[in-house]
Amino acid sequence: MLNFLLVLLVARFGGPAVKGEVTLFITTIWFFVFFSNILGGHILIYLVPRNRLAALVFPAYCWSVIITLLGYGLLKANMVKGILYPEYILMIGFLSSIITIHQTLLFAHKKVQSANWLTLIPLFVQVPLLIWFYPETALHPTLVFIYSMLPAYLLAFVVSIGLLQKIIPFSEVITKFSWLEVYATFKNGVAFQLIEILQLLNLRLYFYQLGLQQGAKYLGVFSVGISVLEAVWIIPRSIATVNYIKASNGTKIGEEVERVISLLKITLSLCAVGLFIIYICPTEWYGYVFGEGFANVKHGVRFLFPGIWVYSALLVISSFYLGTGQYKPLLIAHCIGVIVLLIASYMLIPQYVLSGAGLAATLSFVAATLMLSIYFVWQNNITWHKFFSTSIKSTFLK
Repeated sequence: MLNFLLVLLVARFGGPAVKGEVTLFITTIWFFVFFSNILGGHILIYLVPRNRLAALVFPAYCWSVIITLLGYGLLKANMVKGILYPEYILMIGFLSSIITIHQTLLFAHKKVQSANWLTLIPLFVQVPLLIWFYPETALHPTLVFIYSMLPAYLLAFVVSIGLLQKIIPFSEVITKFSWLEVYATFKNGVAFQLIEILQLLNLRLYFYQLGLQQGAKYLGVFSVGISVLEAVWIIPRSIATVNYIKASNGTKIGEEVERVISLLKITLSLCAVGLFIIYICPTEWYGYVFGEGFANVKHGVRFLFPGIWVYSALLVISSFYLGTGQYKPLLIAHCIGVIVLLIASYMLIPQYVLSGAGLAATLSFVAATLMLSIYFVWQNNITWHKFFSTSIKSTFLK
């Protein structure tokens, strides 16, 4: 809800062009964070039960510093043309990376509520700041958004340090680690995070083509539609996170497979309902809620509806492979998705713009999900009878 309010504020006070600039800014930060997460991301959930915690934290900090500085250098050298405010990307990207490390360690210790607070705190701070400043300031709306992010993420950073202190004293972070365990973390982390990076490319790479080549205004309109549709993914992402933690600590593959089948049925059903509700909302509502510049949002993203629904299945199946340390199927599936996206974006976006972007994303989502689903069924000898006979009730009992 708060995230939706954030999108709403930027859209109404900034319009499509500012929303496009903000989208590119945040997407670039995500790339910083995802590369930093090679040593500090969700791979820690898999590694913490198998390694000493103190051996994992300090290398993750060092790696975040290296990636942040390297990324900043690339932006200053104009390696990615059209990206604004690299200094702020540096600061917020680094804070986000450290918060992600701390959040992941909390998840690994099953401190789910504390970890979720680190996601909510920035929103609780940033939304009131935008409500306060947007009507009053003469600053460019994009800068107002960035200035509101800095204190929000700084507070979350400080809180995350306090929460992590309850798990491990920081005196042990520097003194109790071995290079052998650092190597093990990097080895697993590269494979794990490559999956995350490919997934991010699958989800956001075409934003650059749409925004930098077609104009920030088009990206602004499209990103609002994406924000509305991807709200449906709260369901599979929440389910996948919990299942990933269970699978990481589980020992019986057969039980994990049955749980995934049950979760798939729940996820696809609930996501279908959510997308149907969004679809039947009148087009005029978007212009009324987000501003006149966004009146054609639903028409612009109409080809994205099936892709959002299909990809929810991939999110759930991925939790099984991540939790059991099987990365190859995910790498192949996401590689196929990225290849399809690159080809489809090149062919469709210049001619059809918003509709082309939505169709390109859907083709990519379908290709990746189909590949992973076929492998999951083949690998685990799943029959249609087994799929439909696995009761939803067993999901909650296990």
